Amino acid sequence: MSGPGHTWVTDPGGPVHAGSGDQHIHYGYGAGEFLGSRAERLRIAEDHRHWLSRRFVPPGNLGRAAERLAKPGATVLLTGPAGTGRRAAGTFLLHGLPDEGGQLEELSVKDDDGAAISAGDRLLLDLSAIADQDQEQALRKLGVYRSATEQAGARLVVILSDPIEPMLPSELQQQVVRIERPRPDIVLRRYLRLDEIPFTPEDLKRPDLDLLLETAPMREIARLVRTIGQARESRKHGSGFEDWCTTALHVVTDWGDTTARQVDSLEDGSRRALLLVGAMLDGAPVDAAVAGTGDLLRLLGRDSDGSSALDGPDLRVQLGELEMARDPDGRVEFKRLAYSSAVRSHFWTYFPGLRDGLRDWTGDAVRLPGLGRPERRDLVARFAEQALAVGRPDDLYALVERWTTAGKPMPGEAALLLAQGLDHEKHAAGVRERIYTWTTTGNLTSHLKDVLTDVCRHVLAATHPSMALTRLYHLSSRQGSAAATEAALELARSDRRLFRHLFERVPARAGQEPRRGEDLLIGLLDPHRLLIEPTSEEVESVWRSVMSGTERARWSRVAYEWLTAAATERRWEAAPDVLVRAARHRNDLLTRLYLVALAWERGGPEIPGAGRRAVAERLQQAIDRAQGTGPRRHDNETTNPSEVS
Repeated sequence: MSGPGHTWVTDPGGPVHAGSGDQHIHYGYGAGEFLGSRAERLRIAEDHRHWLSRRFVPPGNLGRAAERLAKPGATVLLTGPAGTGRRAAGTFLLHGLPDEGGQLEELSVKDDDGAAISAGDRLLLDLSAIADQDQEQALRKLGVYRSATEQAGARLVVILSDPIEPMLPSELQQQVVRIERPRPDIVLRRYLRLDEIPFTPEDLKRPDLDLLLETAPMREIARLVRTIGQARESRKHGSGFEDWCTTALHVVTDWGDTTARQVDSLEDGSRRALLLVGAMLDGAPVDAAVAGTGDLLRLLGRDSDGSSALDGPDLRVQLGELEMARDPDGRVEFKRLAYSSAVRSHFWTYFPGLRDGLRDWTGDAVRLPGLGRPERRDLVARFAEQALAVGRPDDLYALVERWTTAGKPMPGEAALLLAQGLDHEKHAAGVRERIYTWTTTGNLTSHLKDVLTDVCRHVLAATHPSMALTRLYHLSSRQGSAAATEAALELARSDRRLFRHLFERVPARAGQEPRRGEDLLIGLLDPHRLLIEPTSEEVESVWRSVMSGTERARWSRVAYEWLTAAATERRWEAAPDVLVRAARHRNDLLTRLYLVALAWERGGPEIPGAGRRAVAERLQQAIDRAQGTGPRRHDNETTNPSEVS
């Protein structure tokens, strides 16, 4: 959200033409140690949209989709072969629409609640990676979103997968637009030019490049260009485009097979361990990698062979045999460009028996001597990338809980793990669901409460503010987190629609005693920051919850402010009636309210406007009406004027 009424679509798959692929966001020091602020993430998202719009090559038939989307209330369903850039096309369509004051937001089929849809909203629903077991739920949710979009005058773009398209009802089949693959050579040239990589038309006339472009998805072309840029910047892989392109093509097409051959040739487990740990700690001090290798071997049950440290080749030789080296700063360096990523992927993919051990090793490795904040950040991001790639989000949750227990917590690393999960195209919805489960069930440690608060406040709020607000509400009301209370109020007050959303989350708890979250409810009622009409039913409901579940001393201060507002501002004239309606049917609450009003009337200096007595009389009359025969005013009523301001 960049301001009131704007929730921006982000592309969790990464800054590539197709809207998917790898993305490594480096968070600066801030909330949860590793998370950038919500404002910073929104700025990054805005930069990415600008990046995408400059590089985007419209696929065939996109104009037809744009025509259908022009009318308010329209829904367009995009389909096409995988790799054609469906998500990027959908994002491009929405950003090309005029800003009519609504939100620009991504919807989900798995979350507990969705954002209310209003006129002018521009919405994206990505069903391209929906699991088979979720297809029926997705279709039901699509029907709900489409109907709400039409009624509100919003616009909705849906990204379809081939398996789900035949399951669409007939009325939705008519809204399907099948886009065609953009010309890959045009995409390649545009990326190269915008990345300021010098080339000539002759440089692109090579069979190996043609072979790749013939079938490569758009994200692979984007990856190729990024790798060409890396080869150029490294100054280690030639001095011209031909050399850079050759190196990049090896990275994109050959490194998987090369890694497999290398690992297969290493029969000694200790050498494989050094290769794997070196890849996980690429760029970290070599001494940390050596220590981490020993830890991994011990964790996997590899006993010492009893040899002396003087036996066998030295570390320089061992690293050299693995195509690794110690750079001038004493850090791990791979001789091949971008090779460590291929090594990590190979071990995680083809050694499934290692995954539990690698999870547990990572849990300890973040504390290796010599690892600073950047190295820990890289290790956490690499672990999350690989665990999610092989479908193990539970590994992230296990480490989050481990790193937020008493003793030696690592809250920054835990927060970064969740942030990586929320940025993942396939698993983001599941991570949001897991965060919701944490906030609504069980007794959380104080560290886990703080981590969830930071992640909701700075990460989730940047992409799904309504969902972030719901989770912060539960952290405040169910878990008693003061930080979550502050974060929820801050987020709600940033946007009128979010403010109303938070009011709607407060259950009707008349007669129930809320154990926690009183500060959140009282904060919502602050008349100086109330963004909805004070006479609305939602406000009345919150007041009833506060009066029935909180001691009078806790809520009397905000009641005084309401009565003062009623005396000084025309908009607040009905405030006494709202207070009485909130307390109706409960004589005990009406009595408390009467005593609060009496203390307010007697305990403060004279104020301009209607004056204290007139407002107090209006409130008493409303109480009389609510009770039939209300409590009479007596001059000797016991009040405490000192509590009134």
